[in-house]
Amino acid sequence: MSFLLFALGWTPVVLLSILAICLKRSALELGVYGFVYVVLLAGLIFQTPASVVWWAAWDGFLTTLPLLIVVFLGILFSQLLIATGSLRRIVAWLLGGLARPLHRQMLITFGLANFFEGASIIAEPMVAPMLVVTEVKPAGAAALSIIGYSGLMSVEMAGIIITVLALVTGLPFYDLGVAAAWMSVPATLLMALCVPFFLPAAPKAWQELPLISACSLAVSLATLAAAVWLGVAIAGMVGGLILIAILLLGGGTSPDRDPAIIRDLAPFAVILVPLILVNTIPWMQYLTLRRLIFTISLIPIHPITFTPFFSAYLYLFLALMLTVVLLRMPQEELRQLVTVSLNKGWRALAAMGLFGSMGQIIAYTGYAPGFGQLQQLDNIPWILAAGLKTYTGSLYPLFVPLLGWVGTFLTGYGVASLMLFGELQVQAAPLLGVSATMLAAGLTVGASIGSISSPLKIAIATAMCGAIGQEGSILRLTIPLGVGASLLMGVVLWMVGLSGY
Repeated sequence: MSFLLFALGWTPVVLLSILAICLKRSALELGVYGFVYVVLLAGLIFQTPASVVWWAAWDGFLTTLPLLIVVFLGILFSQLLIATGSLRRIVAWLLGGLARPLHRQMLITFGLANFFEGASIIAEPMVAPMLVVTEVKPAGAAALSIIGYSGLMSVEMAGIIITVLALVTGLPFYDLGVAAAWMSVPATLLMALCVPFFLPAAPKAWQELPLISACSLAVSLATLAAAVWLGVAIAGMVGGLILIAILLLGGGTSPDRDPAIIRDLAPFAVILVPLILVNTIPWMQYLTLRRLIFTISLIPIHPITFTPFFSAYLYLFLALMLTVVLLRMPQEELRQLVTVSLNKGWRALAAMGLFGSMGQIIAYTGYAPGFGQLQQLDNIPWILAAGLKTYTGSLYPLFVPLLGWVGTFLTGYGVASLMLFGELQVQAAPLLGVSATMLAAGLTVGASIGSISSPLKIAIATAMCGAIGQEGSILRLTIPLGVGASLLMGVVLWMVGLSGY
């Protein structure tokens, strides 16, 4: 293997970096330019037939389809909760049980943010405005609305991120979920160290670091326990709920017993209860994960299995419908809400789909028509894996979370890292003698941490809390914090590799 091919294998990342950092292109533009470049690179340099590129691109889109559905439904659900006032009533009810501002800030930052993200509801539009109400400055609220869930995001979104990672790598869903949950505990503690930078009276906020760290540890350990015993699909929701309960029980007062709040909370039960049942009752798990499924196989060696009754998108849709019925939303308002959600989300959805296609084209470079034979010296993941083993040796795990961070920083979406680098971990693991599951988990946790440094996510949050124009000052802090946290997670992953796991 020549160094030239190894260097060419990294050029998609270099191109995206230049487009994002130097030319400040949007995520959709990154997806379009990156897709075109990867198609040309695969065909002209790595000798991949056009038919292989064609089917790999469609395979990538279908692989990310569950995520696209969940993201759109999450955007629509969040808009519905805001438009009906349901979110405002829930927050007022919860915060009524807490007296100290810091307790309220931690409940929102680590409790509600992880509950929302766990339920596939985009957290920033709801969490950032809540934090402003608790005396956090707008710029700080924008940053904290992302920091709170970044350590745990890999096991949130109702498990859909782990679902995509399993589809990309072919590794077992449960093993990936548990490994990612373990890695998320130190990641969430690292995110706790970022919190005081953005709280009011920052010098004094550092004195509260023990409480902040305790909250992050509680939510991460609760999420880990839920991932192991209840299932990854509900882990984030359960972790967030447990922290909320702990803070409310220790707050000295309890929320008002308002029967009307049950109506606002009912849609969340529609998501949470079925996911608990299909993850914990053996016969229901077997039925929804093994029987009530359908498989599409565009590529003979990569069947894509959809599990609508086991995954979140069906229950998220039912929660949406229940919210519309309970809150008696007129059809015209609902149509307008769908239009607004499409306008807000289509660019993000298109970018995710393009990155999905791009990742699978890279994964299948070097295959012959029909996908029956592989020329390894034309396969980008194999070339990168072999090159990394040659040039970094046993130190390679140190850089895996940073790879994940890079993908999210450049595109705003963790799925880009999984699609671009997921197969690489499977190729690298046997060459290095380490666990492919742990490498893949390290990648996805790094991608989650990348959320705090993502210009796209910061832009979403600032628009929701009156901090527009302050994105640069936020990123000047969150970019070095994200890089530092990713490198420290690399040390954790490297030590796990040394232990022989």
